[in-house]
Amino acid sequence: MKYLSALALVFSFNALSTPNSIVAVVNDNVITYDSIAAQINKNTTKEEKLALINQQIDKLLQKEKIQALGIKPKPETINAMLLNIAKQNNLTLTQLRANNQFNEIVERVSEELSFKGLQELVLQQAKISITQAEIDKVLATNPPTANSLLKQIKLARVILDIDNTEGATEKHITEINKQIKAGISFAELSKKYSNNPIVESTWIERNKIPKSLQQQLSNLKPNEIPPPFKVEQGWLLVKITGEREFDAHISNIKNQLLQSKRNAFFQTWVKTLRTKNLYIDIFEHKL
Repeated sequence: MKYLSALALVFSFNALSTPNSIVAVVNDNVITYDSIAAQINKNTTKEEKLALINQQIDKLLQKEKIQALGIKPKPETINAMLLNIAKQNNLTLTQLRANNQFNEIVERVSEELSFKGLQELVLQQAKISITQAEIDKVLATNPPTANSLLKQIKLARVILDIDNTEGATEKHITEINKQIKAGISFAELSKKYSNNPIVESTWIERNKIPKSLQQQLSNLKPNEIPPPFKVEQGWLLVKITGEREFDAHISNIKNQLLQSKRNAFFQTWVKTLRTKNLYIDIFEHKL
């Protein structure tokens, strides 16, 4: 569901609930029925409503911590998220700003980013690692497939400064090729023939390399330097700096296990906010 549609659903649901009905008190703050109304329907049990209220209590305590720590999202981060919301809804940022719910959207975006900032700050304390035994346990019921093994490479690239006047280009390329055959290093070539820095890629799949490079790299070995070739930006010098086989399935498992542990660590930390001095009163009879 698109962000704006989801937001509209929240407001329409709130309009049907009992306005400003207080269902819990946390110290000097109150939690109203409105805050959980969007997640409730005629089949929602009392236990589920209590769980929703407890989620609101946790959010309230996190908000207090965010305020105490002075966590505020940067304006450029908020704008980037607003731009993303606009794109998801096929709108320009100007059109989004004209929406009558824009202030509520900004408030919600700022809140989401503040919660994320708190979580990142807390997780800096965590020393989370994944063991091979944990990975093997998941693999036992969810083994990898042949398609999950990817061939990846790393590339180093540099744009050469070559005189493109008639005859000069051929002479330039011939001279560079002689030096490549003589064993000159990639770094020396880049210093001698380019004012551009060497661009080192991250690991990329061979079949996702731009077509302009695929032919040049088809038979290239690691650290071998091919002749310069013409691209849209000019003459390019390239070499493969690394090769590996990468199991995407195992990587996904590691990421899922890590995220699960990170979430568990943060939820445990949130529970510590409920101190002995905290006053909480939930009005169950209103549920």
